[in-house]
Amino acid sequence: MKLDDARRAILASTGHVLIEGGPGCGKTTIALLKALAALSDLQDEQRVVFLSFSRAAVRQINDRMSGLFNRSARTRLEIRTFHAFFLELVRSHGRLLTGRPASFITPDRERELRADFGGDKDAWLTECRRMASEEGRFVFDLLADTAATLLEGSTAVRALYSSIYPLVIVDEFQDTNIDQWRAVRALSQTSTVICLADPDQRIFGHLPGVDEERIAHAIAHLQPACFDLSKDNYRSPAGGLLRYANAVLRNTPSPLPGGVKTLTYARYGAPTVEIRTHQAVIALRSHLRAELRRDPTLAVLATTNSLIARVSETISVDNVTARGVLSAVDHNLHWDPELAAAAGFVVASMLEWPALSRLEAGTKTLRAVADFYRTKFTRGTTGARDKIHTIERAITALTDGKPVRSKAARVLLAAYDSGLVLAGQPVADWQEARARMQGAAELDEMFKQVRMLRLLNATDALALALTQAWDGAAAYTDAAAAIRRALANDQMAVPEQNTATVSLMSMHRSKGKEFDGVVIVEGAYNSRLLDAEWDAERVQANRRLLRVAITRARHMVVFVRPEDALPLTPYRRRTSA
Repeated sequence: MKLDDARRAILASTGHVLIEGGPGCGKTTIALLKALAALSDLQDEQRVVFLSFSRAAVRQINDRMSGLFNRSARTRLEIRTFHAFFLELVRSHGRLLTGRPASFITPDRERELRADFGGDKDAWLTECRRMASEEGRFVFDLLADTAATLLEGSTAVRALYSSIYPLVIVDEFQDTNIDQWRAVRALSQTSTVICLADPDQRIFGHLPGVDEERIAHAIAHLQPACFDLSKDNYRSPAGGLLRYANAVLRNTPSPLPGGVKTLTYARYGAPTVEIRTHQAVIALRSHLRAELRRDPTLAVLATTNSLIARVSETISVDNVTARGVLSAVDHNLHWDPELAAAAGFVVASMLEWPALSRLEAGTKTLRAVADFYRTKFTRGTTGARDKIHTIERAITALTDGKPVRSKAARVLLAAYDSGLVLAGQPVADWQEARARMQGAAELDEMFKQVRMLRLLNATDALALALTQAWDGAAAYTDAAAAIRRALANDQMAVPEQNTATVSLMSMHRSKGKEFDGVVIVEGAYNSRLLDAEWDAERVQANRRLLRVAITRARHMVVFVRPEDALPLTPYRRRTSA
């Protein structure tokens, strides 16, 4: 990075700072350099804290820090997610608000409890506040609000954290919600705050409390020195990707750069979107491998998890096409960790079976099944409530000694009756129990989810948890509780796994990541990138999302789109292969 006048001014500034710029402009790097320069003025016990939203972003910032900081300096910079930072604050000082030691309801349990309120958000919020004030139990959705209240209301707490962290760097500032902003604003009274922002990457505006005026709020309150680095691009300077992504965002004419290709498919017949994507991945990998002379990192992105799941299933095996055989592609599927965890609790409950009676085993596992569908219900999944009621009726019938009508319940009870022999080997036993989770639509759905559990990057933690739960004879004692604790700890504390050679994920999940090449997939019916029937606000939201997806790539982007797809920019030239 060249230290031009703007960057030298950033390093020389002494008060609050706002740095705006697009993907790859160097916002993070210059912020790290400013943090490094500040270390010499810190006392021994003081630190710089760098707050971001995701563990992926935390990992990438750590990677960049390793090239700038020596080992001693790295210990003085804490790179943390907002959630982890607020969790520690509430755990340490929540007693000031409630008079009780703070405890926390894990996210999966929170979703299960919330489902019982039938979508009444106000009633659920009232219950959350009651649990916090009367029991000292906090849901994770209230962490930011509680932390902000502590920092705003207690001069001592605010002074303590500012004395520890005299410099606070806030990543992706444009996406902070009202409570996160309240906490940053409180800290700014006695700490210096550096905000990194890109208003064109505001893709979480649908979340409560996220405000498109957040940058204006920072300018009005902090009165920072403002710097605009939007003209710079260090991520993909030669491919024209940022210029094209900005044209997509603004729907302005743009020549198609050499770093952007498009493959099309027909709505009906061959090749399907999944096969076309398989071809795109293999072709892009081959092209970049020859160009870069190393194995490139690739991402396959879509607007929905369902399309990503279908692509994953397709590229996991060899596929025969008219042009030859497409070899299976090893990849990581970044799935929904919450649903995968909920399915995992079902498997864990089955590991307890050999030590339980039929009634106890059946009711415990069926409750876990119902909880899985409660998790789906909180996401607005149609039909989840009916499945919850069906499973609950099966639990009542089983308890009363009456015939069970639910097919899923009958399959699970038959699996118990056939005997589940476990050997005390966590991985093998997990697979043995998981294999019984098939034979009914409800179970098949959970089986697909639980296969993704490895993507929580908790394999070691899960194995250790199960090893400790093994009773030494036939079963795992309280395995579901052990798995719940392990996954909760993992979600809060462990950085995401390193970037795989090929990764599949939603566009939203790709934010904060970088890859050599990106394949952006559009479905023929669902998972559309643009649609003429959408309102203007939704179209613009998807254009912002597309800009994020395109700018994940360093070298090349390949679109896989239906033949009748709307052009992303006026006068867009298409190519086909």
